[in-house]
Amino acid sequence: RRYTALLGGTTEWTKMEGIAVNGKDRKLYMAMSRIESSMRSDPTEPADHIKLPENKAGATYTLDLKGGISDSQGKPIDSEWVAVKMYVEPKLLGKPMAADARGNTAEVESIANTDNLFFSEKMRTLIIGEDSGMHVNNFIWAYNVDTQQLSRILTVTAGAETNGLQVVENLNGHAYIMANSQHWGDFIGTTNADLKAQLTPMIDKFYAPVGYIGGIPGL
Repeated sequence: RRYTALLGGTTEWTKMEGIAVNGKDRKLYMAMSRIESSMRSDPTEPADHIKLPENKAGATYTLDLKGGISDSQGKPIDSEWVAVKMYVEPKLLGKPMAADARGNTAEVESIANTDNLFFSEKMRTLIIGEDSGMHVNNFIWAYNVDTQQLSRILTVTAGAETNGLQVVENLNGHAYIMANSQHWGDFIGTTNADLKAQLTPMIDKFYAPVGYIGGIPGL
């Protein structure tokens, strides 16, 4: 990191998480769980490359990749997979809000605090898992990169995070979206007190299931 900074590189990222690659389109997807602190403008710092508004709900970035690129010293980079553009597709941006009745502080129809990513080439779909301190229940989402349709496909127990994302595209003629969850009942601080009291006796904090979404034709 220090050497990168000495060469003029950007070291201001916060809370980078999972990545996934779309080989056909030469795109990399990167989870940025939160956009805050050093990603905001601070002219007092030695370098102030990133100047974004704070977004505690984070974003999933898209990076365009290509070859024929040279480094900052003009030397050719021997790779066809160099990031040349980084941006957020509109539906992959988190949307903070004031706490609702359940205690959510990010819109539940949008992704918040992306953690894990998996891209299925045959489905043309990015699978996105949350580990959010802004949703009472974390979700897993499917984002079709051709239609830009975002669909919530799984909800986990209150306080649990999603992880272990994987797509098996064809196993004996069937496709499966696999995932697991952990630390059930680790409620976010804004959870409605009555809701928390109702749910707590129902949750086994040591339960961490591994499962899959089935019923999908093989690809």
